[in-house]
Amino acid sequence: MTNLESLHACNPSFAIVLPKEDHYYVDLAAAKGDDVVKRMRRAIALSPNKPTCQLLSGHIGSGKSTELLRLKYELELQGFAVIHCAADKYLQIDDVGLTEIWLMLLTAIVQQLESKGDSLSLAYLPNAISEIEKWMRLPSPIGISTYVPRLQRILQALQDSEQHRRQLQHYFESRIKNPLLVAIEEVTGTEIDRLKHLGKKGLVILVDNLDRLSLEQAKIIFGEGGKYLRQFQCHIIYTMPLLAIIHSDEQFQQRFQKYLKGNAPIILSNLQLRDRLGVVNPESLNLLRQVVLARMLPNIAPEKWLERVTDCFDRLETLDCLCLESHGHLPYLLSILQGCLQSQNPPISLETLNQVLETDRMHRLSTISDRDRQTLQQCLNRDYVLTPEVINLCRRRLLFEHHDDSGSWFSSPFV
Repeated sequence: MTNLESLHACNPSFAIVLPKEDHYYVDLAAAKGDDVVKRMRRAIALSPNKPTCQLLSGHIGSGKSTELLRLKYELELQGFAVIHCAADKYLQIDDVGLTEIWLMLLTAIVQQLESKGDSLSLAYLPNAISEIEKWMRLPSPIGISTYVPRLQRILQALQDSEQHRRQLQHYFESRIKNPLLVAIEEVTGTEIDRLKHLGKKGLVILVDNLDRLSLEQAKIIFGEGGKYLRQFQCHIIYTMPLLAIIHSDEQFQQRFQKYLKGNAPIILSNLQLRDRLGVVNPESLNLLRQVVLARMLPNIAPEKWLERVTDCFDRLETLDCLCLESHGHLPYLLSILQGCLQSQNPPISLETLNQVLETDRMHRLSTISDRDRQTLQQCLNRDYVLTPEVINLCRRRLLFEHHDDSGSWFSSPFV
């Protein structure tokens, strides 16, 4: 494997697509205490003819996208057709409403239908698209005989205009007979009928990256608008913000749980590298070693990785230092590894690792405000409470969240 390939594979944003890139995948369920992929897969497999709606949450970096792609692969092996939608590919996550999510789902399903090359006989979809184009004053498409380019053009126009987003959300979401929802039901039914003729068990849609919504957006989309996300004829899984589930305001929690109607979200935990006393879990450390070596030695059998560790690091202790300094946070682990590869060809020395760690530490330290420091102190000196400020610190890797059978707690290298 070339250094360039190693650098690409160690990028924290690199998504492992199974089975093509299964040599990079390491199953971390044993160190997380729960196999969430198995739980979600069984819920769908045990209800092939009745649609299910599941919610997945967890901290940024806990591996939700990787596990959803693994779920896609395993469901396809069981005979389901699966569509994976990365919401941020279609939408501005910091300002999104139900209407845009409906349009995204509609685009994804129609794209799969049109990719088969069959002519589509649809009654409601053309009317819904024409109505939106007319309302947005988009010029009539010339020479476009398929629906996907028109839907993509609508989505792009919405991303380019906040005013259009606000107006269209009000225009559709206030209507009892919503033409967009009717069009989605029509298209979904058409695709499910096609899949049944092919001997497939059903259709599953995985909506990723909605965990990046703000708390206010989550309240609108999953709370007040939740009934509109549960009514589709296919199986569907949405990611959602952790803060909406584990909130310090008990009244908010009660209201939000009422909106969910007993549909309890599944939370993907972070890998637990140390216990509350700081004692390292050997199994977790070994799994982190595998995560690193799988990226750097993808063409070597896993049982040979530790024998070849000096191809990657000057000694095993350097690899262990990298793993321990990551706090079990995989994107952070990979970002430090990527920084080492940018500084030096393997084998990576302990000196290079320490330089990269110190540079990263000084950068994060320079971003800490007095308010940040106060919040950090509070997180470490009181019971576990999740707030928008705490989520922000976790995203900036100033604070790390941990979990065991007794509950959750935080640690920070800066206090």
